[in-house]
Amino acid sequence: MSVAILMPAYNEPGRLADTLAGIRAWAEELGGVSVFLVDDGSEPPIPPDSLPSPTPSFRLVLARHPLNLGQGAALETARLLALREPPFATYVTMDSDGQHRIEDLAALVAAVASGADVALGDRFRGDSNVPAARRVLIHAARLFERALTGLRLSDAHNGYRAFSRRALEQVQIRENRMAHATEITRQISRGRLEIVEVPVSVRYTTETLAKGQRSLGAFAILRDLLYRYLFEETR
Repeated sequence: MSVAILMPAYNEPGRLADTLAGIRAWAEELGGVSVFLVDDGSEPPIPPDSLPSPTPSFRLVLARHPLNLGQGAALETARLLALREPPFATYVTMDSDGQHRIEDLAALVAAVASGADVALGDRFRGDSNVPAARRVLIHAARLFERALTGLRLSDAHNGYRAFSRRALEQVQIRENRMAHATEITRQISRGRLEIVEVPVSVRYTTETLAKGQRSLGAFAILRDLLYRYLFEETR
């Protein structure tokens, strides 16, 4: 298997099935894919018999949190599971709700294969239908991350990312919820890693916007980050 996909899922029965079916259809072209799927306390739990069956180029590892801990916690569980196995060529973080296009996987994987340690998805250079309010929120997050990390990125909090094994080993996610996105960026900025941005297309729907990060959630993220970086790291 060439590619490991780290995928958190929470109450996404229909869209999850479509996402996994799409990955399986592309798996052979990508050189083989293993999906490390973490059910983050879905109610009801994701039934194993609802998931796509394996093929010679596609396999799926399902883990479950008994309680909903947050996307950051689910990604950390997936990261640890993937790192326990023999090395993959590329490790990709990807949402389960259909926002991330399967067709963009190849470009992220190719960026790491060409020598990058980290390839970050850039929704603004792709064919994304980003709502105006979300654009403002992402722009504010981008400026905050630039001040915090020194990285001049075009996008912020894009969950579509690819890592080399060396890079993934340096990323330890301690923020359970949405602040983990800035935590990841901050850690890779410290690691002397080769970072590139890759155009991806993010598809927003009424359902994904309802579940996604809201403006008030940005204040919770800021609170978590300030506590982590101004207090815990000075101890």
